[in-house]
Amino acid sequence: MTNITNEELSMLEACQSPQDWREACDKIKGGRGQCYPDDWWNKVKLTGMMDRILGRWGEDSEIKVSSHKTLKDLADDES
Repeated sequence: MTNITNEELSMLEACQSPQDWREACDKIKGGRGQCYPDDWWNKVKLTGMMDRILGRWGEDSEIKVSSHKTLKDLADDES
């Protein structure tokens, strides 16, 4: 696989919404068999880049775990 390019990093930096971020990630993974670049974790996550960009719309990259007693509870939580 290949590393992330400067052009791809710039594409991420330009994101202003969750939709922009999803589209940029899809483009980046699209050329790599739907996998993130080898150095994604180091260059995007560990540098704080991802949190800084996601923070523009009030989100972060932390993994969140939740539990639900029923499928209805899960569906209600997602809406």
